Amino acid sequence: MTTDAAVRTRPAGPLSGPLGILVFVLLFTAAGYLAYHTLTTAPIPEAEPLPTEFLCLETKKPFEYAMKIGEKWPVVSPYTGKNTGYPVEKCYWTKDGKRKLEPTYVVLNQYLGKKGDTICPDCGRLVVGHNPVPPESVPLADVPTTKPAP
Repeated sequence: MTTDAAVRTRPAGPLSGPLGILVFVLLFTAAGYLAYHTLTTAPIPEAEPLPTEFLCLETKKPFEYAMKIGEKWPVVSPYTGKNTGYPVEKCYWTKDGKRKLEPTYVVLNQYLGKKGDTICPDCGRLVVGHNPVPPESVPLADVPTTKPAP
């Protein structure tokens, strides 16, 4: 003979029954989606080098070049075919303290292995890495205009 007291039952937990089944199905679905997404996602493409401004020291002409991994300057200049290309900074100042539209290309002394500050040969100002441009409030230098033919 059995009595109700003799049969002991466990108390129902919060995730027993339909709620537990729903939580299990949701977690299993999320795990399946994440596994599928991880296995089927394309790999990240290799980074492309960005073109940078260089200056041929022999011809004093600027050119763009995208350095490859492991490459060091000087790079081969398209003008001479020799390793005469160094990265440049652009200086937009004039000697009289105005700004100009066409920059002067300056190779920093540290790139050439020289000591001391780099001075712009055009305006005489200090040139630094990531050389800042003059603010818009600085007046623009007089742009030479062509004279109309009579």
